[in-house]
Formats: sequence, structure tokens, C-alpha cells
Amino acid sequence: MGLRTAKCFLFVLALASAAWAQDDPVIEVVVPDDIDPNAGSGWIRIELAVLVDDRPETLQSETWPAYPEARYPVKHRRLKDEQRVAALAERYPETQVIGGDEGLITLLIPDPEQWLADATAEAVVTDADVEALTSEERTGDAAALDSPAQEDPLAVTDDPATAAPPLEMISAPGVATGVGVDWLSEFSEPLAPEGAAPETQTPLLDNNGAPTEDLPPAPEPSLPLAFTVRTPSLLAEGLARLTSGNPDRLQLSTAWLQPPDAANVPIILDNSGDEGVWPQLQGFIELRTGDTLRMGINFWWNTDASYLPPGFYMEAPPAAPPQLLWRDLELSTPLTTEEAAQRQETFKAIADHQQAGLPLIEFVDPNTGFFREEEAEPREQTGLPPEDPWPWHHFLHVTDTRVVPEGYIRYFDHPVLKVIATWRELTWGEVYQIGAADRERLDIEAAVEAALQAESPGDNPPAAQRPPSQEPRR
Repeated sequence: MGLRTAKCFLFVLALASAAWAQDDPVIEVVVPDDIDPNAGSGWIRIELAVLVDDRPETLQSETWPAYPEARYPVKHRRLKDEQRVAALAERYPETQVIGGDEGLITLLIPDPEQWLADATAEAVVTDADVEALTSEERTGDAAALDSPAQEDPLAVTDDPATAAPPLEMISAPGVATGVGVDWLSEFSEPLAPEGAAPETQTPLLDNNGAPTEDLPPAPEPSLPLAFTVRTPSLLAEGLARLTSGNPDRLQLSTAWLQPPDAANVPIILDNSGDEGVWPQLQGFIELRTGDTLRMGINFWWNTDASYLPPGFYMEAPPAAPPQLLWRDLELSTPLTTEEAAQRQETFKAIADHQQAGLPLIEFVDPNTGFFREEEAEPREQTGLPPEDPWPWHHFLHVTDTRVVPEGYIRYFDHPVLKVIATWRELTWGEVYQIGAADRERLDIEAAVEAALQAESPGDNPPAAQRPPSQEPRR
């Protein structure tokens, strides 16, 4: 038995005890009567991990193709990453960050010129209103001092002519009231005409003519969020054991749920088209569902080519299609990376200016009538692709397509890149439980967001006056 075969065998044994573990909370849900909760739903849970062993002795042990070729598919999708959306909203508070169904993330950033013009104009109007209101208060106070005091009609007085009548002199209603906690209902409920028969409600009847209870129909159970990044559970224990005793490093670990009617579109798993630092691991996978599930992997690992002759040079592999789509907030027109970076730099300068306690109007250059030009922020801090597109010299490429039986741990063997995958079908009971958990989490997040906005509404300035660091997040 070879080393790689033995390692694969040990890995499957290590995963056996955790093969059916679940990380989703169990929530009791009402399953429709026509659905068996233990029946297969067609929804599948997929888990994937990529490990790397790029030690010098490993890289020197093989002869690698000098000029490998890699490409991304034209038609593709992404996994929806809620944590990345939240991180982007925190990083760019002046921008509305919206996650799309295909895993794309749209960032709507306002025009700093228009934002600053609106903010300064509203600040001037607000100051004028405050001054006018203060003047009115002063005028009203002076007039009150000159005019005689008005008598309070409800004030207590000893004058019998103006005193309020005693309670026993107030006329009581002509209808006798009942005694008890519901005595006020005699005043609030309309009286039925004399001789009228009491109102009766016609009971609802089922198909057999038997009366049924008048209950609202049960709501449809929620389905899970498809193609959303989740924490691996089927592979978790085995990966922990494998990485603790081997030189392999875990570079990618993810999981997602896929509905039965989903199109078989390749899923890109890196952000080389967006991030400021080019990642070493790039690639995508493609699933073919049907009677069997076939998985195609396509990954490459960027290196410094230390195992090749000095001075070796090759063309860079392509960057991934961007996941981040920059748009103008008002017009929704696309922005180039340079335009987006310039707007980010300007809003950061405005925020720094206000955090220093300086008036917003001082940010305007009196010579130009507009904001002062700021020094460009280093590109690696903008979250945009680096100007030096590929800081490596070579890459190692692995492609393979295999059948992955349900519940089986498929190990794609390679000296440097090891890809591990598994999947299983969910029952309808599990689908509805995970859907209820997803719905509950979204409701809690929406309630917390609403509570934060309503906690101190008086302390929040108007939108045009609010500094970028206080813009609401979407």
C-alpha cells in the first residue's frame, strides 16, 4: 500500500464517526400532512476542503509542467457569503452593500461631490432654523411677561360660584351597569335593538359536512437559504485529526445546501478579481447531479518557482471574475475600480475630518468651492485588485472529475493539492428545520437592526448631514 493510498484510507476511518454530524440547530416545525418528514427531499448538503503541502522537499520531489494553462468558466456562480457582506458594510459605511442570488455583491456608493453639497446645504439650513426658533422663543417669553396671566379653568378655587360641581351631582348613564371587572363594557359595546335575536356564527364545515374549528391555515414551512456558505460538519472532525498529525495545511473549507432544481453551474471559490492581495489558491468546482453525482475540480496553487531554473518566467493565470460590483448610488451605473477607489478615499477623508471635531464646511476648499484633494490611499488598503496583478512566478494545476457516491468521502489525490469532498441528501424534516433556523436568524438580525436604529433616533443627524461612519447598513 503506497503512502498516498494509506493516507486516504486513514482519512476515511477518521471521518467515519463524524460522517453524519450536523451543525444546524433542531427547531420543531409543522410538516405539511402530504409530506413524509423522513422521505428524501432532493436537497443535498455538500462539503469541500482543500489542503496544501508546499514544503520545499515536496515541490522538489516532482517534475512539474513548465507552462500549465488555467481558465475560469464563462458561466458561473458564487456562494453567498453573509459574513463577507457584513464585513464590507462595516468597512465601507457610506456604501449600501447588497448580496445577490448568484453570490455577487453589489456596492452602491454615493457621489462625494453631491453628498458633500447636500450635507453642507442642510447644515446651513439647520443652523438658520435653530437661530429663528431661538428668536421666537425669546419674543414669546417677553410677550408672556407683558400680558396678564390666564386663569386655569380647572384650577381649585374657594369661590362657590366658580367651583366644580361635586361628583354626586354629575348625571349617571341611564343604563344600569354590571358589577365586576367588565363593567366598562356596558359603555363601549353597542346595544342591540329590542327584540333582536342574538347573533350566531355559522360554523365552518369540512368536505364531509362536519363542523370544523375556525382556525387560520398553517403557514408554509420555510426552505433553507441555498448556496450560502455554512460551517462544515461532516468533515470537521476528520479534518482536525488529519491536519494535527500531517504537514498538510487547510486552505479552504466550506459547505452549502443545494436545492433539487438548481442548475449545474460551476462555482468559483476564490476572490482574486477583488482582493487587494492575490491569493495563492485559485479555482472552482463543477457538479453534475442525476442518478449519480459527479464532481469536477479545477484548482491551482501559485508559487515562487524556486524548484525551477533561476530566471524562469511565465504568463500569469487569469484572475477570477469579480464578485464585487461597484455601482453609483443614484444612477446605478457601473464604476471602474479607479472611480470606486477615489470615492472611498474621499469619504475616508471626510470621516477623518469630522472625527477630528472640525466643521464639515471647513472641508470645502474656498478656492475651488469643493472638497480639498487628498493623497491617494495605498491600493492594498482599498480592497481592490493590486496594480501588480500576479506577484508569483509559477503555479501547480490539478484537474479531475470523479463520481462521488452519497456518504462517501472522495479524496482527490495530488502531491501538493489535496481535495476532499462529501455529500448527502437531506430529509424533508431536516430541510424544514434548517429553513426555520435560517428564518429565525434573519428575523433576529432584522429586529436587532431595527432596535439599534430606534434606540436613540434623536441622536442621529439627517441622512445628508450624517458622517459616513454613521450611515445605515443594508
